[in-house]
Amino acid sequence: MLAIRIQYSLPRPRYNMLKTLYQLAFRYIKVKEIYQDVVIEERLTNIRPKIRKDIEALLTHSDENCEYFRGKFTEFLATSPGLSDDEFFAAYSKLPALSKQDYADAGQSVMTDRWANIDPAQNNFSVEGRPIESIRRLRHNDFIMPMATGGSTSTPLSVMMTKQHMFSMLFTFFKCWYRMGWRPGERMLIFYPKNTYNIDDMVKFNRLSKWLGFRYHLFDKIDEKTVRGLIDDINQYKPKLLLVFPSPMNMIANTVKRFNLELKHQPELINVSGETFFDCQRNHIQSIFPKSKIEDSYGSVELGELAHETPDGLEIFANVAYVETEPNEAGQPEMIITRLNATDFPFIRYKMRDIADVEFRTYPDGTEKYLITKIEGKDSNFIMNDLGERFYPSFFNNFVNDLNAIVSDSVIEIKVFEKGQRELEVQFILSDNQFMEQVRTESKRLLSAELSNQMDYVIRFVDFIDHDYRRKYRVIQRIGDIEFAGGMVGDEAKASAIQEVVSNDSVESANDVQTPSNSIA
Repeated sequence: MLAIRIQYSLPRPRYNMLKTLYQLAFRYIKVKEIYQDVVIEERLTNIRPKIRKDIEALLTHSDENCEYFRGKFTEFLATSPGLSDDEFFAAYSKLPALSKQDYADAGQSVMTDRWANIDPAQNNFSVEGRPIESIRRLRHNDFIMPMATGGSTSTPLSVMMTKQHMFSMLFTFFKCWYRMGWRPGERMLIFYPKNTYNIDDMVKFNRLSKWLGFRYHLFDKIDEKTVRGLIDDINQYKPKLLLVFPSPMNMIANTVKRFNLELKHQPELINVSGETFFDCQRNHIQSIFPKSKIEDSYGSVELGELAHETPDGLEIFANVAYVETEPNEAGQPEMIITRLNATDFPFIRYKMRDIADVEFRTYPDGTEKYLITKIEGKDSNFIMNDLGERFYPSFFNNFVNDLNAIVSDSVIEIKVFEKGQRELEVQFILSDNQFMEQVRTESKRLLSAELSNQMDYVIRFVDFIDHDYRRKYRVIQRIGDIEFAGGMVGDEAKASAIQEVVSNDSVESANDVQTPSNSIA
């Protein structure tokens, strides 16, 4: 283990120099305290009273200083001091929950008074070609940076981030990496799709990446050429941490194996997030990257990372977020999130539309964990059978596990396409094609027995999942699902890309409904 750590680490003088540079940068731009509060602080005991205190402070500030929220919490705050913790959270759960559309309609009135009436166009934080000016504005907090979330309606929510919001959100990602063992100054490689999550703006800001320990490797699609280029970058740059989405990471692993690519370096840490992470994906990635620690995270574009993998589930950062659930129209537990300590653009009882189970768990040594024990993704992320029953990603994860028990773990990737309520197309990627016909037979048998015996199942085998990564990747792709990855607003090129995808999707959706496929690969 010591030898492996030495192999993966930067030379100590370089690491110490970069570590010092981070410290100086955080101190100069006055974000050291935010870093300490978000990254370093932990809440592993007495969690609920501490969260209560943060919520009361957030509501008091918003009630007094935000046009949209002004006066909305006065009555609640007047009665809350006499409540026990259980009574407080029960009463809090009765306050209105706000949707993405509510925030979109409210616009900047959600922001604290200092920022509510500032023209974002005149105060936009632009970094390209002006590094010194950018650093000055970071220090003096005289900017607003627009950031777009994804959106299932193709109308993303624009969030106006100030320095406090931006760094508070950014440092939640640092917290995930810090938990894994990464420290500022150690090399990181980010493998993300172009035109998503404001990644292009980050690349512009990071032209001097060698001084920060970050490198970006952007892609349009996942294919052999893309993966070969990434592996060359990994072998040369030797990152300690690789950031990537689960499905692309699985395709990287499969391509390495399939074409016998030379891995001279395996990142010590691989952090995946942003998608459902199936057991078959994890097992396959780990088999190709045996020296890497692979961990999953959960968050959102507008709130940052909120939870990170532990053996018992994804642990919510209790110093960052309070997560509740309430039943949606189908009786599924929908998460409602309050982003603690972010006051410039408060998210108070924000409806994520993500389905999950949430619980507090106390351990024999007295420590507590605040856990998400099951995540299904968006509440629209299901397949409905001919009887109107809903089947979420966990069903298909278990389905692949059952299938792999029969076919020697040969299934490494699955994607399910809705083709109308009487037909599904299921795409598989196999590690061993000798099991192809057995997978076809057994998958139809299992789906007929567990999902419906009145539906048609078209089974296909592919080398790569053909997906436009400007769109949110889901294991389940429903007709009309056009949720885009965040950051897809703000310039003409991105707006044009959205319109192109919407138009193509409309044509494909019409074809799916009118002309069901009857061919089987």
